Amino acid sequence: MFSKILVPVDGSDNSFRALDHAIFLAKTTHASLTAMHVIENPPMVYVESQKLLNDLLANYRSESTKVLDKCKQAAAKSGIKLETVISEGDAASNITGYARKGGFDLITIGSRGLGRFKEMVLGSVSNKVLHHTKCSVLIVR
Repeated sequence: MFSKILVPVDGSDNSFRALDHAIFLAKTTHASLTAMHVIENPPMVYVESQKLLNDLLANYRSESTKVLDKCKQAAAKSGIKLETVISEGDAASNITGYARKGGFDLITIGSRGLGRFKEMVLGSVSNKVLHHTKCSVLIVR
């Protein structure tokens, strides 16, 4: 059924629910599982110096590592080996690009639960991934 599952995580409850679903699917289908955390670029208007930007990015990377370590622990409890990856930039573009290049056949992603108006105006990462990827997408609420 599925051989490679990608689960983007951002540390939110929704992303960890998606991880739980992905772990279950990986276990039942014997698929490989990769958790991905995307560090979105901070708005440059708020960055006063290169040192401040470097410090901010270092903090983001540290938080990313903590989120992915938590994912590894959850997968290990279920006997699943979890690969992890950190990328930087636009979340939806990075997720869809990584899924395409890696040959993933399922993306399991959490929904933010935005209202219809906000989603229409802003869009959400899960909505963009759903509409811009070639593989199957499971959106977990």
